[in-house]
Amino acid sequence: MRFFGRQDKELYLLLNESARVVLRGGEILQEVVYDYQDLELKLAKLTALEHEGDRIIEELVRRLNASFILPFDREDAFALVQSLAVVLDYITGIIDRMILYKAGEPDNRVKEMVEVLLEAIKLQEKAFNLLNKVEQNKNEIIACCEEITYLERKQDNLYRNGLAILFENENDPMQIIKWREIYEHIEMAQDYVQEVAELLSGIVVKYS
Repeated sequence: MRFFGRQDKELYLLLNESARVVLRGGEILQEVVYDYQDLELKLAKLTALEHEGDRIIEELVRRLNASFILPFDREDAFALVQSLAVVLDYITGIIDRMILYKAGEPDNRVKEMVEVLLEAIKLQEKAFNLLNKVEQNKNEIIACCEEITYLERKQDNLYRNGLAILFENENDPMQIIKWREIYEHIEMAQDYVQEVAELLSGIVVKYS
């Protein structure tokens, strides 16, 4: 079965572009945790990315509502778009809280959590780039999704262990509150990447 026809090629390109925007957001987050300088400037870049992502989503929704030939069910497409947007929202929220809370420079635990998140986002973008030939690439797409699932479990362990260490070693209740919420945002971003992976896996099974 041919996954994309001429009339819906633009939908595929827009989905790809949306995944690329999320990846760029993850890279900005990585820059923040490894170079804790010029935070307002980095947040401004991320906010601009959010606007670009919103523009892409608006165009996707417009085309989904207008197209008669679609890459896959409208419900699946809408769910993918919404989950990608939420991932970017949480990435922005991580940096926003670092700035608002003045939590201080991220430690190695936060850096490791961000690395795991970014690795999953890279796999997410790779999977989107393979969707144009779903039958040919289905095994590779599924492999990306399975690796994302592994990373989600790894992130869950990092999150729980990080909280345990935070409560054990930090004496300032305000610092505990600040970092707990930052940890939670990283973990929630990872959860939504996992949600995207589950949607992609379902699409591959359904349409290949």
